[in-house]
Amino acid sequence: MFALPNIALEDPIDVDGVALVSIHDDRIQALAKKHKRFASYLGRFRSEFGREVQPSIIIWRDDSSDLYRSVEALAGFRDAVSISVVPYGRATLLHYGHSPEILYSDWFAIYPWMLDKNYEFVVMRTMAQMGLDEAEELQPQSTPGITARPLIRRMIDRPVLEALLKRWPARYQTKTPSWESTALFRSLNMANVASKIPASTDGTTYDIGRSIGLWVSAFEILVHTGTKSDLFKVYDIFDKVEWHLTECMEKIYQPHGYKAGQPLRTLACWVYGKIYDGRNDFLHGNPITADTLIVPQSGRHLLHYAPILYRMALTGFLKLKWDEPEPILQEELDTYQSRKFDFGYFQGEMEAALATVLYSQEEYAALREGRAVRLRPALKRV
Repeated sequence: MFALPNIALEDPIDVDGVALVSIHDDRIQALAKKHKRFASYLGRFRSEFGREVQPSIIIWRDDSSDLYRSVEALAGFRDAVSISVVPYGRATLLHYGHSPEILYSDWFAIYPWMLDKNYEFVVMRTMAQMGLDEAEELQPQSTPGITARPLIRRMIDRPVLEALLKRWPARYQTKTPSWESTALFRSLNMANVASKIPASTDGTTYDIGRSIGLWVSAFEILVHTGTKSDLFKVYDIFDKVEWHLTECMEKIYQPHGYKAGQPLRTLACWVYGKIYDGRNDFLHGNPITADTLIVPQSGRHLLHYAPILYRMALTGFLKLKWDEPEPILQEELDTYQSRKFDFGYFQGEMEAALATVLYSQEEYAALREGRAVRLRPALKRV
């Protein structure tokens, strides 16, 4: 088992013998009744201020595949959940100007100490060191500087999560997975790290530049064919998306790398091109300023858009399109309509968030509040 002390899950997330669950889940409660030290472990989590927090737990069935129980497989499962949450949180921040959602993947950090298989001691195994100690002495806590949050259904991008969890068994049920499956979960791993808070109180522009570099790597891993990956392959994955918002559909932009006579591209390509260009400046040691990652026309920071674009790259990679036929039976219609709404809602939020790059915060607020009908696209043909 693994404990995630910064989130309290509402509904279980299950896939093929592995699950992320709350401490109130029947399976966890059964183990707690059987093993007193485990029950004590669950009840002792506190914040750095001594306030009670309720962790979520990754569990797996004893009869599940050994391949599923590898650290890589379990981390891949966690990454899929994390990347189904963080981009939506960023979208609400951009779209509404504030967000009660989870904005960084640090909330999905795994606590290093857990009971051993005999529920006798607590053990730790990290890349830094290994440890074993008395279970009664442990004072488990959430990550300092992060307020533990409930993770409820509306915060999870269900279309993306469902698609990723369908791919998870194919990646980890064999020792020889396909290139595409490996690329997907390798990319998710990079995206999860890129989604972390860039730094603590010692944060600088360089920390943000490093995060941008990790994001570009996540994109390039995703589109890698096994022989090649480059800027234009990322542009191509955006062309596979079925865009709905006019600002996102229009192919009127000249992104980074554009040459005269080439086809114009979508807004997603233009924004990604700016991120890619900024990555080059930071990681190659080129001159930078505080505005290197700022869109001058709107004053918005490009780091906010990387998770949004990554979700849309996944949309193209996973071929996410609504193609379920409408049911004939009336009693099945409500469920169908609810699923269809959810499917469109999350992509709609991503597209609306991406379009905010066209406007200053003041302009976009006026648009949302009805004080403007349609505002000038600030980046057209740039």
